[in-house]
Order: sequence, then structure tokens, then C-alpha cells
Amino acid sequence: METTTRRSAAVVLLAFVCAAGSAPAAADFDQASEHFQKGEYAEAQRELRPLVEAGDPAAMNAMGALLNNGYGVTKDLRAAAEYYRKSAEKGHPKGQCNWATMLRDGAGVSKDERKAADWFRKSADQGYAEAQRELGRMYAHGSGLAKDKAQAVAWWRKAADQNDAEAQYLLGWSFAVGFGSAKDEAVAAEWFQKSGDQGFADAQRWLGILLMDGRGVKRDQQLAIQWLRKAVDQGNAGAQLAMGQAYRFGYGVEEDKREAARWYRMAADQGDADALNNLGDLYEHGAGGQRQDYAEAARLYEAAAQQGLPYGQRNLAKMYREGLGVPSDAVVAYGWINLAASANSPHPNAADERDAMAQYMPKNLIAEGQRLAREWKPGTSLGKSKLKPVDVAPLAASWAMKVGIAVDSKPADQPIDRYPARPEAKPGVTTCNTRCVNGDCHRTYCDGRKVHFQAHQKWSPFNNQFEWDSGSC
Repeated sequence: METTTRRSAAVVLLAFVCAAGSAPAAADFDQASEHFQKGEYAEAQRELRPLVEAGDPAAMNAMGALLNNGYGVTKDLRAAAEYYRKSAEKGHPKGQCNWATMLRDGAGVSKDERKAADWFRKSADQGYAEAQRELGRMYAHGSGLAKDKAQAVAWWRKAADQNDAEAQYLLGWSFAVGFGSAKDEAVAAEWFQKSGDQGFADAQRWLGILLMDGRGVKRDQQLAIQWLRKAVDQGNAGAQLAMGQAYRFGYGVEEDKREAARWYRMAADQGDADALNNLGDLYEHGAGGQRQDYAEAARLYEAAAQQGLPYGQRNLAKMYREGLGVPSDAVVAYGWINLAASANSPHPNAADERDAMAQYMPKNLIAEGQRLAREWKPGTSLGKSKLKPVDVAPLAASWAMKVGIAVDSKPADQPIDRYPARPEAKPGVTTCNTRCVNGDCHRTYCDGRKVHFQAHQKWSPFNNQFEWDSGSC
């Protein structure tokens, strides 16, 4: 027998709970349910078999659930799908939902998202909350039917009104980011609260973040930490990341960068891109109790970059540009910085850094870097360059000599001026120029003042990640 998750057990139990039929059949089904709850799976199957042979759709669905999850039998997706199909064709709403799920996922049957959407709808029209939620998800992604955000939200609301915790979370998320509805973080918080009260970890994480920033709710960082801890107790990687941020910047807890690193590592071990990037930043700078290790920083940045995180891509480009932990390579650096600059939510400095590289790189190197970026696919590293690696420093130095300007490699007694140029003064307005690298910011005001400060990180609901916020002038 295969080991299954607690959620799988709940799904199978639900298959037993949703039974219907004549009084004798119902009695037999109740006995099967009692056996299942006691872990007596062979006895549960024995009670189900005569019901299945008699064509009882609820029993067919329950038998499919046992086979799908490997309770008391060898897991058999093909056989499970067949039982679900028979149950669905007899009009059983749970059987219809399960058959739709198998079609959507291609589990035990050929994948067919269009048929999956049709069966989800049949079940949803009977008021089955899980099917309503999943039909909404199909609309949200445009899977098997035309993408329709408003329809997605409408179906999520139907399921949420039936107290489906995941649908309540999805509805809250739609209000938090303005997906298919007007953005309303106060309403979002209400739905996150309802879902979180039922133990749904993502909702607990989101509610914690809203409380931390005071968005849609009164700011309460201590209460935010309580909700985040509920989510991390379930192993939620996003909540682990948020706890890392809280300890790094002292939000609701005493600032402790070592503790921040511990939380980042837990989230990174689950593959969270932001956590991988943040942990890489600690290794790059030797912060948070981590040794300074450029090679480890580059490895972590690469893991984040491969997931499509613009911050990870930009940081990895910097490592290749400066030869930190990896050999300096102009083409690879340009490829990654190009991706970071052209993302839907690009790194704020990536475009300027890409344009700066383009000034000193030969056209053939730029073209090769652009090719690598163009052919890159999420989940992979850049492809292999057709050109030999070219060190960036000599290229930059040669270009600087031609145009008669100083480069970053100045003598030790001539420190690099990290402050941007003084902006033009405007009547009645304070102007400034700001330059930030991984949250380390230098600002020059129109009156000549220069300020060095650390930017804060705030959660962005638009791209579902933390971003640096240097504030206004």
C-alpha cells in the first residue's frame, strides 16, 4: 500500500460521505465508511463491491478514490479513472468532479482539458463546491475554455459561499490583486480570514502579509506574525520567506539576520525563488551569519534565475559580469541581464545595467547574448554560447579609455563614487536621484545632500513576490 497525504485521506473520506441511494445501499455504504475511518481498507472494499456491481454511482466513486490513492490496494490510476467515469455518467456530482480532474491532469486517461471543463461544469451545476472552484480555475487559466477572469471569480464565489476554504482563498486573492474584480484589500482580508480560520495555509500567509503592511486592515505586526506562524507550521514556503523578511528587518519581531537566514533556507529548500535569491544575497555579502561565499551565492542566484525571478537573473548577471564565484563571461552576463530587464515585472536596475553593457560589448557578443535570452525557457539555465567566454573587465576598460572616462577599477586611494549625479532643481519640488543595489541605496538631492540608506522590502501582490522600495524623495 502506498503512503498518502492527509489531504488524500480527506478526499477519500469525502467520497464516502457524499453517498446517496436506497436505505439498504446507504446502510452498506455507511459500514464501508466506518471501516475506512478505522483504517480497515479491505473491509471497506468488501462492503463496496456489491454496491459497485449493482451500479451504485456513489460506491463507484468511492472505489475509484481508493484505487486513486492506493488505500488497501496497489495504486491504479487507470482503474480509478474508469470507476470515476462510470460514476460520472450516472450523474454523481463527486464522480463527475473526480473524472474531470483525471481528464485535466491526464491521470490514468489521455489528457483532455476541454472534456474536463465540461465535466466540471456538470458537477458545478449540481452545486458541488469543489467542481465550482476547479471550473473557476479553468476559466482563470484559460484551460479547456476561453480565459475569463470574471467567470473565474463568479465560480470561486459560489464555492466560497459554501465554505470551501481553497475557494475562499482564491476569492481573497482575486480581490487582493484585482483579478477579475476591482482591487479591494479589505474584502480580500475578510476572505483570507475565513479561509485561514479553516487552516488554509496560503490564506494565513496572505492575511499575515496584509496585517504586516496595514493593507486593507489595521496594521498589526504581532498579529501578522501569529498568522504567518500558523502557515509555517504547515510548511508553507511563502510564509517561511515572509518570516525571513520579518526577522531580517525587524517586522513584528526583534531583528535577527541569523534567524532570517534560517527561515530563508527553509523556504529555499522547498525551491522558493525569492528565498533562494535572498539567501544568495546573504552569502554574497557574508551577512546573516553566513560565510562570504561567491560560488554559493552564484549557485543560489542561478536557482532563482532559472525559475524566472528577475531579481535572481539580475544578480546572476552581476556575478558573471564581475567574475564573482563564476568565470567572467560577457555573453552569459548579457543574456541574464536582458531577461531581467524584459520580464513582466523587471528588476528596476536591469535595463540601465543592460544598456551600460551594450556600450562596451562588441555587436557579435550582444547578438549572442540576445540569442541565449530569446531561446531561454523557464526551469533551465541559458543555453551554451557559440562563442568563447570573454572577460568583461578588459572590454569595459578598453571602452572607457576610448571615450576618456574612468572605470570602476580605480586605485584604492580613489574610491568609487556610488552616489548618482545631482539632479536639476525644480521650484517648489524636492528632487533626487537614487541608485540601489540589492536594497543598498545611495541618494543625491537637488541641494547636494547625499544619503546612504537601506531600502525596505514590501510584498507586491502583482507579481507575488517581495520588492525593494526605496521610497520617494
